[in-house]
Amino acid sequence: MSRETRKVFAFVLKIISDRTGLFFWAFVRFLSAILPLITIYLYSLVIKQLESKLSLSTIIITLVLTFIVRLLDNYFRLLSITRLEYIISNIGFDIHNFFLVDLKSESKEERAATIQAIRNFSDASSVTLNLIKQPGIDSLVSFLFIPVILFMIDFPSFIITLAYILIYFFIDTYTTQRYSQLKDIQNSKTEAYYAKLQESNDYDLEQKSYTRHFNRLCKWGFTEWSFLQNSSVFFYCLNLLYLIYSVYTGEKSISGLVLVMGYVTQTQTFLNSLSNIKDSFTDMNVGLEHLAKNEAISTIDLDDLI
Repeated sequence: MSRETRKVFAFVLKIISDRTGLFFWAFVRFLSAILPLITIYLYSLVIKQLESKLSLSTIIITLVLTFIVRLLDNYFRLLSITRLEYIISNIGFDIHNFFLVDLKSESKEERAATIQAIRNFSDASSVTLNLIKQPGIDSLVSFLFIPVILFMIDFPSFIITLAYILIYFFIDTYTTQRYSQLKDIQNSKTEAYYAKLQESNDYDLEQKSYTRHFNRLCKWGFTEWSFLQNSSVFFYCLNLLYLIYSVYTGEKSISGLVLVMGYVTQTQTFLNSLSNIKDSFTDMNVGLEHLAKNEAISTIDLDDLI
């Protein structure tokens, strides 16, 4: 997370009215996100017990334990998610109240553009917080624990996965910079379009401009995710090839392959989630920059934040 992103996120946290509730339920969500990692282990353990032809009672005990872990996962995950959804919904109103308290505009068109700028930032903040809620917290848990788990259970897979993570972040950093530039233009076009829409019915030019720039944003989204997903496919297959060879030569069992690939698959999931969150943080940065530059709003100074 860049310095600018940290400051924007800290700014949002500063104006939230229910910070205690947000942090408490985010912590519960964090704990619930650990349980799926335990489920992967228990699943591979069942396969190992079957391979070893252990007694049925032993296998049933493992299945019962898996059942309990899954129930706990469902209960705490759903409870924390629904409470966070309620809090995040109210955060949207916190943002509106903060910026509208001393809003001054000289015309309806200026007010409409300002209101749209506030909506852009509020919507980006809500989307970001909802992504952090799920799957962001799951991704954070995976990012913290999966490399450590792979390091302990299979070092070659750890090296392959580490290389994948580094290359993924390198690609993501470059593509996000370009996304930020395009999003900045798109926000300007959005504000101009809705300002014109409030003023008159002659909005064809603004609508065409909005559509043209949004198409550029979509095309870049395709390019960005093509690079990211193709790198995922390459390292996934490389890891799988190594594990198949290990099983074929007798160095590893089927249950070992299932265990390692279970965590490797989670790696792609959490990296994709972190990339989505990074783009969403970019939306927040761009949205706040537009608000800070808006002359009708005097509650923030961009130089104080970034």
